[in-house]
Amino acid sequence: MSQRQITLALSIFVILQSLLIFAPLSILGAAIQWPDSLDFPASQVLPLVRDNLDQVRLGYGVYLLYSFMWLVLGAGGAWLACRKDGGNTVLLSLAAGLGCASALARCTGIIRWLTASTEYALVYPVSNDIAATRAIEVSQMAVNAWGGAIGEVLGVALFASAWLVVVSIIIVSNKSLPRILGFAGFAVAIIVALPAAELFGYELISITLASSAMHFWLLALGLIGVVQSIGRG
Repeated sequence: MSQRQITLALSIFVILQSLLIFAPLSILGAAIQWPDSLDFPASQVLPLVRDNLDQVRLGYGVYLLYSFMWLVLGAGGAWLACRKDGGNTVLLSLAAGLGCASALARCTGIIRWLTASTEYALVYPVSNDIAATRAIEVSQMAVNAWGGAIGEVLGVALFASAWLVVVSIIIVSNKSLPRILGFAGFAVAIIVALPAAELFGYELISITLASSAMHFWLLALGLIGVVQSIGRG
């Protein structure tokens, strides 16, 4: 494949990645009021999961696929940023590594909804056993908090924002993409990282808004890449 064809293919991939998030948002939003349900107490979310189990598995299955695709996005997005002269290999490797870290953290966080939480939902509440029911609620709360810290805080916020900073540095120091996209990337990276403040007890911005900012930036990256590829054709 020529460089133009690779650029076009990767750009289309980035566009699809930026739009794929709407699939789990639609499926899980209708089924369990996701992503608001991430903050629901166990007594509220477990019945929702149990009563909509097929949709939950489908929605989180698609979300798992989306998260796994960050393995390609991490390296592919960096390549789009420096394809003219090859770029700094250290920055390229760092971007690829951060993309892999984000993918791993995201997938680990999602797994809780396809394993532990669904098992809890199937047996909740325990008839005539208040203690057992309460134990399930406490366990679900712990699993959700731990999985959320890995998936949403590490994967969606910290690793993704760090990836965006590195890619933005590449864009600004290279001539493959408009530098304004790189400067915008720095601003978006700050927004994406803000949900991590919840680790210290602060709610600065919702993960939904932060994630939306990232996806608009990715969409812009993909569209610019497509336009450049077609223009060179």
